[in-house]
Amino acid sequence: MKQQLMEIRENLYKSLPWSPMDFIQDISMEGDRKLYVNTLTRELSEEDDLRLIYEKDHVTLGVFCERLPWDSTFFGYNIAKLWGIFPLDPPEHRFDLDYSGAIEALLELANKQGIRYLFATIDPSDLSTLRVLGEAGFSLIETRVYYHRDITNYTWKERFPVRVATPDDIRSLGWAAQVMVNPFDRFHADPFIKKGDADRLMYKWVEASILEGFADITIVPDAPNPSAFCTVRSHQDKWSEWNRNISQVVLTAVSPKFKGWFRKILSEVHYYTREKMGAEHVLYGTQITNKPVIWVLESLGYKFGKCQHVLRKIIDFK
Repeated sequence: MKQQLMEIRENLYKSLPWSPMDFIQDISMEGDRKLYVNTLTRELSEEDDLRLIYEKDHVTLGVFCERLPWDSTFFGYNIAKLWGIFPLDPPEHRFDLDYSGAIEALLELANKQGIRYLFATIDPSDLSTLRVLGEAGFSLIETRVYYHRDITNYTWKERFPVRVATPDDIRSLGWAAQVMVNPFDRFHADPFIKKGDADRLMYKWVEASILEGFADITIVPDAPNPSAFCTVRSHQDKWSEWNRNISQVVLTAVSPKFKGWFRKILSEVHYYTREKMGAEHVLYGTQITNKPVIWVLESLGYKFGKCQHVLRKIIDFK
């Protein structure tokens, strides 16, 4: 499989119908495609590698799927992510292709490798993949939406007192992440995932963001025991390929005690990422149902970027 991946890289680069950040006008589409192809074809351990090449009726498909070791360890059962199914016959991407054989082959491989939970993040325009996942018994658990804005000249009418979170803040921030439940994110929306596990995950994400590098920075109100925050990834390792310095807000939560602080923290994130990290652009992902967050984003000048469907299937071992 490793040799095959090296051989199909160029075809995959040419045939991809989109790239993850292609909604940002000033980005290098070539660089973004290169980064995505490198992600899809990077080296994986044998245990984690669920990628395959499927051929039928003179059509060659690449199925890009991998086991997620961190997630699998945390939840106690094997979890895998399907990045996508892509034709490898450039230059045209066709949306009328039948992927049923490819998904059957993937499910068979996943079963052999002990995968219990298989989820996929799919672009709404990828009709062939959406059709076959529905036919194969995948359930829709989230519709994600991404907003973004240029921050090179960002100013706001007011500044707010914030600081970088420290290990002493983990307890109060973790509590906020657990109690401010978003019922529409994929972890809370999926009845298969136990509420206790989702709560543990929220706390762990906060802890790992501050201590283990899950985020590059966590911004909080400048107050004792803050229970409001935004975590940010700089993505600096991708800036040269993107030809655009884009950072991303990853996780936010605001407790009732700090009501109104989401807008304040996010506004200060713009200043911090620009002045301390060199960012030119900020990306924010949420659920399409999260109207309060979307209203705040629009009030701060964010623009709609793209949507993405998240689907999953529980695999019963045979």
